Amino acid sequence: MWPKRKEFFSLLSILTFQRFWNLHKLLFSYWVSIITKKPYVWAQPFAISIEPTTLCNLHCAECPTGNKTLTRPMGKMDIVNFKKIIDQVYLKTFYLNLYLQGEPFLHSEIIEMIAYAAKKRMFVCVSTNGHFLDENTCNNLVKCGMQKIIISVDGATNESYNKYRKGGDLTKVIDGIKTLSQTKKIRNTYNPEIVIQMLVNNYNEHEIDIVKRLSEEQGANRIELKSMQIYNDNNFLSNINKHNRYIKDKNGNLILKNKIQNRCFRLWSNAAITWDGKLIPCCYDKNATHEIGNIQINSFKQLWVNNEFNTFRNNILNKRKNIDICKNCTE
Repeated sequence: MWPKRKEFFSLLSILTFQRFWNLHKLLFSYWVSIITKKPYVWAQPFAISIEPTTLCNLHCAECPTGNKTLTRPMGKMDIVNFKKIIDQVYLKTFYLNLYLQGEPFLHSEIIEMIAYAAKKRMFVCVSTNGHFLDENTCNNLVKCGMQKIIISVDGATNESYNKYRKGGDLTKVIDGIKTLSQTKKIRNTYNPEIVIQMLVNNYNEHEIDIVKRLSEEQGANRIELKSMQIYNDNNFLSNINKHNRYIKDKNGNLILKNKIQNRCFRLWSNAAITWDGKLIPCCYDKNATHEIGNIQINSFKQLWVNNEFNTFRNNILNKRKNIDICKNCTE
């Protein structure tokens, strides 16, 4: 997870000496771990992903929340618990992703969450399906200090868009992008940077250029084309190789086209916490099957270096191909 140019300079502006030194120790311990094949963790992660809620208004075809295959409880994070997490990490951890599963804007206190982290001089990024960007929300987003918003636009027509974003309204999403862009212009500010994310698949790959043009016309700052995670429906497999993370084996099953290496930077650089306080190895652990512990019981510092997490890191360093959640990951 390395930033684009504008994002890079925004991060530099909040990089205190303590955060810089922590980042230095993080990188050093990661490479020592790779060389020795033993987990050494001498720093906090520079980034953290916190799940505001697992609730969602859509039924996306390959999403565990949307297709009802998520096995863990549904719910929303308590704002008090959120603030406790931020208070524990912000001195060294400076990049906050406010999403895992679910739609963040279904949390009634999402603006307060963003503002609280921003006041701690954290870089705050939210990923959304874009259905809740009304005028009032856009005004609050511009004022609260958020630096980046990722908005999913997975098609240029309702037909292609709804192949994946079932129950969605592309027109409403486009209107929301335009409203946020106009709000930024009125307030004469660059933030939040508007990033359009397109999950390229078999149904929308012919519309890439149209989505690019559409995003520019509505005032988005840039577009990112992303390969899809596919769990069930192989029909989503893109025909464009560079936008596809899989190949088919001799039995017709999808496997990652890139070799799974015995390393993963995420386990040193980015913590992931579910709405109910579970620390999990990363965002690919959708059902929290590899739960490390709970932030409501132990401190973040204790959980980050405990035996359970270091055992998981050790398995990554030595036999990552045997770990289930790694089989869809491009890391």
